Amino acid sequence: MADPDLEAFLAAERLVREAHERAQAAAGGRQAPPPRTPDLTVLLDAARGAVPPELSRQLAEALRELLIALRAIIDWSIARLEVDGPDEPRVEDIPIQ
Repeated sequence: MADPDLEAFLAAERLVREAHERAQAAAGGRQAPPPRTPDLTVLLDAARGAVPPELSRQLAEALRELLIALRAIIDWSIARLEVDGPDEPRVEDIPIQ
């Protein structure tokens, strides 16, 4: 038995491809810009309804971990930029008596 969600996705993809071809033909053969791809949140929302709840929860946790890792990389990169480089002179207060 075929998956109804997969069939719906393939039908939608076919319709988009046909519409793109018709638009390109209507434009006189000029190259039309490529269709815009959906962003990650749209894809995740679409997948959320197509997968079992447990898998959806696991995917959400994996995405959360990925975002935390990206934040750590960004924080580390910012910290490296804020450190004085080796070419920077160090200024020290010397008490005068």
